[in-house]
Amino acid sequence: MPQQIQLRTATEDDIPNIETWARAIDARQFMSRYLPDRSQTVLWKIVIVDGVETGTTWVECKAGLPNVVFLGILIGQSVLIGQSELLGKGVGRAVIGDVIADVRAIAGDVAIQLNVRCGNARAIACYRKCGFVQIASGEKAGRDGVLIPTITMQLSPDAGSAITHSVSAGLGDF
Repeated sequence: MPQQIQLRTATEDDIPNIETWARAIDARQFMSRYLPDRSQTVLWKIVIVDGVETGTTWVECKAGLPNVVFLGILIGQSVLIGQSELLGKGVGRAVIGDVIADVRAIAGDVAIQLNVRCGNARAIACYRKCGFVQIASGEKAGRDGVLIPTITMQLSPDAGSAITHSVSAGLGDF
């Protein structure tokens, strides 16, 4: 199990590493994108596990939805840590807990939503453990035009999260 999970503010200089992590796990099978829309970003962080940068997470706003923000997360792998060493170890849950606390600190009581592919059972289970509930279902066209079933999950502003904010040194300001 990882000993320490930290987040630091991401920059444009991190994009090559993020692309490497995404390719290493074939992220396109799990998500349509692995970078935030930087024009709408509330926060964008790099995930550091036991001193090794290995993922990214972001929260962004969308026009027309003033009391909702959207979460994205990619836990990849690095040369030093393989993804299989990170899966099922609570990394995603700890990162989401930190991000929820950060969002609440800067945006107050907003709903936090995310979209996830129905076939990504591991992610869905993690989000449920974090207190997210399914609020909608739909389909999204993949790169090849094939429709991919998706669900929208939400953590309501008044819902008590099932996770606790992890102790993470090195959280940067946004």
